[in-house]
Amino acid sequence: MSTGRGLEELLKKSRMTKKLKRNLRVGKMELINFVNMNQEEARMVLRWRNNDEVRKWMYRETPITAEEHKDFLASLKTDPRNFYYLVKEGERYLGVINLTRLDYANRHAYLGIYRNPEEEIIHTGTKLGRILLTLAFDIAGLHTLKLEVIEDNERAISFYKKLGFVKEGRLREFVFRDGKWKDVIIMGMTEEEYRRKRHESGVENRR
Repeated sequence: MSTGRGLEELLKKSRMTKKLKRNLRVGKMELINFVNMNQEEARMVLRWRNNDEVRKWMYRETPITAEEHKDFLASLKTDPRNFYYLVKEGERYLGVINLTRLDYANRHAYLGIYRNPEEEIIHTGTKLGRILLTLAFDIAGLHTLKLEVIEDNERAISFYKKLGFVKEGRLREFVFRDGKWKDVIIMGMTEEEYRRKRHESGVENRR
């Protein structure tokens, strides 16, 4: 009996991995999986990631080289736990979202998100956030979604709270930045909280 359940779980994981490796569409948004980007898009993402406004909030402060980026993209082709997407609306690229450390058995993952730093597009953050939640809960079928944010990134923390995330914990003195140790805040959202928030938003939008 347990062997049958184990096989079923493996098949389920395989199907979901294949699904998340494909390009996806959420409403008017196209989610281009990093493994499917063309060369121009790959170069653009590297440029974004190395932009000072994006890089300063990452665990790694130093710029990523073209070779490192190439190797990273290649590794994603066989990676069953980490999924990165370039989000496009029409002809405009909005930013990047990702689900990482995906645990199929316990249905949880961590998120990542950053907007296109080279173009000012109204409501980009809100659009990316909502798409990411749809990806996590409606497409990937997660039960809980987590994130980590450096303690003094107040703008990001406020943004995540508006999306419905709550503070769950703290990694003390986890990163060394600007000459001192800083904590990292752990935030999370459950599937039930997501459904409730979406329902409340729908009610508000109809008033």
